[in-house]
Amino acid sequence: MIPSDEGDSFFTLLRNGNFLRFFLAQGVSSLGDWVGVIAIAVLAQDIAGETGVGIVLMARVIPGFFVGPIAGVLVDRWDRKRIMVTADCLRALLIFSLPFFPNLLYLIVASALLESLTLVWGPAKDASLPHFVKPSQLAHANSLSLIAIYAPWPLASIVYFSLSSLGGFLGRTVPALEGLTDNEEALALWMDSLTFAFSAAMVATLIIPMSTRRAEKLNMRAARDDLVEGLTFVFKHRQVRPWLIGIALTFTAAGAVFSLGIGFVQSVLGGSPDGFAFLVGFLGSGMIAGLLSVGLLARRIHKDVLFSSSLLLLGAGLATLASMNSLDTGIPVASALGFFGGVAYSTGYSLVHEQTSDELRGRTFSAAYTVIRIGTLVGLGLFPLIAGAIGGFTEGYGIPGTRATLWLAGLVAAGGGVLSMRAIRARTGEGAVAGAYERGLLVVFEGGEGAGKSTQMAALAQWLQARGEDIVMTREPGGTRIGDQIRHILLSPASEGMDARTEALLYAADRAQHVAEVIRPALRKHRIVLSDRFVDSSLAYQGLARGLGLDEIYRISEWATGGLIPDLVFYLRLDPQMGLRRIDDPDRIEQEDDSFHTRVSEAYMQLARRFPSRFVVLDADRPASDLHQDVVRAFEEKRLAGVVHLSEAGRVGKPGPIAR
Repeated sequence: MIPSDEGDSFFTLLRNGNFLRFFLAQGVSSLGDWVGVIAIAVLAQDIAGETGVGIVLMARVIPGFFVGPIAGVLVDRWDRKRIMVTADCLRALLIFSLPFFPNLLYLIVASALLESLTLVWGPAKDASLPHFVKPSQLAHANSLSLIAIYAPWPLASIVYFSLSSLGGFLGRTVPALEGLTDNEEALALWMDSLTFAFSAAMVATLIIPMSTRRAEKLNMRAARDDLVEGLTFVFKHRQVRPWLIGIALTFTAAGAVFSLGIGFVQSVLGGSPDGFAFLVGFLGSGMIAGLLSVGLLARRIHKDVLFSSSLLLLGAGLATLASMNSLDTGIPVASALGFFGGVAYSTGYSLVHEQTSDELRGRTFSAAYTVIRIGTLVGLGLFPLIAGAIGGFTEGYGIPGTRATLWLAGLVAAGGGVLSMRAIRARTGEGAVAGAYERGLLVVFEGGEGAGKSTQMAALAQWLQARGEDIVMTREPGGTRIGDQIRHILLSPASEGMDARTEALLYAADRAQHVAEVIRPALRKHRIVLSDRFVDSSLAYQGLARGLGLDEIYRISEWATGGLIPDLVFYLRLDPQMGLRRIDDPDRIEQEDDSFHTRVSEAYMQLARRFPSRFVVLDADRPASDLHQDVVRAFEEKRLAGVVHLSEAGRVGKPGPIAR
């Protein structure tokens, strides 16, 4: 839909049938996954003791370093719904088979395969989410998705205990199930299998557009190029890179809490062996509260500021927790810690969603999954070693090693907050260098008939080329061989009487070919694309002037272009009658009556007020040379301010007031 802040809430999202099924698939399969982790650990313990548990858990971590990047390439190429359904079905079969092959080697291989399938399923899920919700609902949607993933965690142990007890009871009382007597975790694993089957059934009912690149041939060279393109985007993007680093350092700090927490609670806070579980419970409750609060906070604080602030407060909270001397005082701090962590996690995901185009989301979220695993592994493995290494020194000053190390972990989390501030500077234009583009730019000239779009576009192209820029000029309808044929049908006076919906669909068809054949290839080569008309023409002419509706036309164009939105739009405003007098041989659209052209003019102004971040309105009733100077001046201002790039094209931007 066209973005709007009106009526966005958790309840609004859950009334969205697509999102509700998506949410249920995540929630039920996450519960099964948490239960499965416990059951697999118990099974490994029974087979090979603590060593077996360690090896199996490592088997679940290692694929993240190899499968993650490859999974992103596949997600950006293949049908995402089919990927998720297939992954769910395979996970269900693997989990179901575990009780029948009780040996360590099979458990290791199955665990690695399960993690690999999860690494494919996750990015497909994250890349699909923006197709279910409006951009303004992403904060709420990400919060609910994360709640669906983490909220079942505390319940998993209860479910496992209940199922294993039931399995033992059935094994002792039902002769046909006597095998469960020595394999009580089997029932829990089979339940886990059913949750993945349920998820597959839910996902199969979803309406998810296929990747815009599905028709392109995928071979080793193409896969390599895709991988390099995705890694280049993640490493070079001035906003996505610091956000991913911030998310990774958050999980590094979380790993420190879990690896050092038990010893810290018992030796420093004086808690019982159950004290750590109690502390983690409040940490989890705070996290849920943070996830639920993100939507409200994001309406009052810019998301990148909210993300950086949450990471800084997370670091401060962890340092404060490390300074506590009793469990009673540590519990409220742990709740606050969880709150800031939940806010940071959800906000970070929303920012990455908004700033990444659909064609790159799979690879971007695969990178996110990889850095999260690396951060967690570092936190779990490195901080205990640090605590042991410095413990002898710090304890001589009355400071336990775990306390000093948790202070260090707090600095790590706060460091993520400081690094993420670079994204704020990138947004506000600090440090921006003229001519330094992350990727190509899409600049569009819009206006009514006879406004001088072609003249001003050619003048800007000449000015840019004189400065060494690589330019592509194009137009709509047309710009391609197929598009030129569609243009003839659309504009020919012989097409008089064409239905408005037919007209809208033909423009969308032309635009789909235009984007696939001309615009995206040029943007990938870091070129500046200048186009005479693009999506806003359809919003103005068909959506508003024809009365088909903004949301309806936006959805059609979003599907046709894969979510591509112009970085900059010059609207040349001119009195419709004056513009029409400049035309000698009017086409079908130009032959419409005066009232239609007046509605078009009003529609453009409504769009300009609604999307001020990408619209520049210029008075076209002036000499062409004066108008050109204003175009150049506005282009330079937008460039220095850090205009939106292709990588951010999926985000239409926070809407301004809607004209009434």
